[in-house]
Amino acid sequence: MNGIDKRACQEVLFSGVGPSSDCGLFLIKEVKFVVRTCVKIVGHRRLLILRLYGRGENQKDNPILTYTVFQSSNTFITYDHRPETKTHWRTAMLQNLERVYSFSTSRCAFYSKTDEERVIAFCSLLIKGQHWSDGFTALDMLQESIRERELTQTDRKRREKVRAKMKDLRPLPKDLEGWLRREVLPAYFFYDSKKGKAPVKGVCSACGSEFLQEQAKHNETGVCPCCGRLFTMKSNGRHGRLWDRVTASVVQRYDEDKLIVRIVKGSFYAKKGDMGEVDYYEKTRIIIGMGKDGKPYEEPYHDEFGFSKITTWRKGYPPVMYLYQSNFNAETCGFLYCKNLDRELRGTPWQYCQLKAFYNGIQDEMQIAPYLRVFRMIPAIEFFVKLRLYWLVTHLVYKTGYSGASSVINLQGRNLREVLQIEPVDLPILQQPGAKVERLMLLRAFRRWGYQPDADFFDWAEQYSVCDERLLERALHYATPYKVMRYLKQQFVRRKADSSWEYRDTVSDYKDYLCSCEKLGYNLKDEFILFPKNLEQAHDQTQCLVRLDEVKRYDKQIAADEQKLKKRYQFEADGLVVLPPHTAGEIVSEGQRLHHCVGSYVESVVKKDCVILFIRKAEDKLTPFYTVEVHSDKVSQVRGANNCVPTSEVKEFLDLWKAKKHLDIAA
Repeated sequence: MNGIDKRACQEVLFSGVGPSSDCGLFLIKEVKFVVRTCVKIVGHRRLLILRLYGRGENQKDNPILTYTVFQSSNTFITYDHRPETKTHWRTAMLQNLERVYSFSTSRCAFYSKTDEERVIAFCSLLIKGQHWSDGFTALDMLQESIRERELTQTDRKRREKVRAKMKDLRPLPKDLEGWLRREVLPAYFFYDSKKGKAPVKGVCSACGSEFLQEQAKHNETGVCPCCGRLFTMKSNGRHGRLWDRVTASVVQRYDEDKLIVRIVKGSFYAKKGDMGEVDYYEKTRIIIGMGKDGKPYEEPYHDEFGFSKITTWRKGYPPVMYLYQSNFNAETCGFLYCKNLDRELRGTPWQYCQLKAFYNGIQDEMQIAPYLRVFRMIPAIEFFVKLRLYWLVTHLVYKTGYSGASSVINLQGRNLREVLQIEPVDLPILQQPGAKVERLMLLRAFRRWGYQPDADFFDWAEQYSVCDERLLERALHYATPYKVMRYLKQQFVRRKADSSWEYRDTVSDYKDYLCSCEKLGYNLKDEFILFPKNLEQAHDQTQCLVRLDEVKRYDKQIAADEQKLKKRYQFEADGLVVLPPHTAGEIVSEGQRLHHCVGSYVESVVKKDCVILFIRKAEDKLTPFYTVEVHSDKVSQVRGANNCVPTSEVKEFLDLWKAKKHLDIAA
């Protein structure tokens, strides 16, 4: 019988006799609890009962029963009598009941010598060969031995379950070591240097082939004529210790509807003058399957390098960081062993996942488990890989996942036109190297306004980091892409912009100018209005015409959001503070006093399209200083007076704020 009958224990909770109110032990300041003990048969078990009494509120009040500890031969439990506690039954050891070092010995005292001897006698019967002169030490030793035994049993059960999961795994591929040497680990050409320019004979560490190399030079690179690997030349007389490490993944079938990804750590070690050795070990295993809720899951295990006779594998990922350094063994991004993929995936739900094609397409290291997991939720990944849209697959797998995929693609679409919301003839633009999700969004904007894709426009937008349909779509509504591009290029020259961030500011100003013109009812079909000669001046003029009384109707809603924004964004450091607006009028006034366009953002703030925040000096919070636009927790703009960029002081403050609030700069 392992457990203690709580119901039976509750019947004897208050049956003991506590110390009197004039107990002299309470005169000692260090003593917080006086302990009374007894041994009783409770629930058919012989239990040692310890009752801990605390001081009353007044000196003449009776001591208050605070804890009652029930100790048996193989377990213990404590009842917490305090009325404010949420959980009355506790399993903590006596020394851990309160967060105080040496709680039992330094803050508790037995009421009498008999109480202490009763504890010593009870513990001595259970732990043979031990003789204690202190009752608290005896009880602590007994409880520690019980807790250690419980942890050992729990650990054994856990390891037995892990061993059962791993017992049917097949061995790793026999040629894994050779594959690591030939294709993954860095290659070297070891040779004995000679005077003169004559070819020297050496050996390629990747394929083991011996050949003559012309113009061999230590630490220069070359290509092996036998295996085609790029290698580094190493003179046997000059190179010291060489040590390279890589991460690789092997995918195997776990059962009919599960896969296991086995993370292998490979290494190459060569001392001075030798050819080097390749070694590897398995560190992480990740089981991929579908849960009962219909969602894919990852079940990771890692090797502890321990000495357990049952298994050294433990559930969970290895720790990412050690003291002062990252843990190489925790890295799961690496090279993929492809030779067995077709065989292992055949007949599984991942048969058509195109993992090998994607890996060969990106030609880079990758994390395998997220790809396999997301594929079960987005089977369209198969077709994206076949269309060589590797950037889109990367975005879906490693950035948004299934939950955010609907913002990029139509998961219910039946064909390419419905899924990507573009025309089939647009595919070559998306298949170009360096394409990103921003290009897809801008391409959709082109189609919405009836324009044919313009390669020059896309190259220009990506060159200056303005490939964002939210910045350009309003302009494309009124003018052709060529006219928009030509006009903005002229404004870039006028402003003498010399960075991508400043180019983005110009495009953003143009978008704000068009919004203001729409509010003012201007005729944007007139090119004189659509393309003002001086955008900066026209931008400021239209902002001044946005009347304060037009936005007063939004005051109530903006004020209602103030407390929520304070909790999320308010921050103070180095004499500066970030504050949210209290009224719509404050936003308009901010733009008028700093001579920028934030006054036109009131409606967007109310619609939750963006968040506007004020940077003020802590000593003068009423005077505008800088204004910040935040979109989806990314800082889109930071403007000061006359649209000036932040100073170094403000930039340092922004870095602190973003780190504290986990914000980011928009791309």
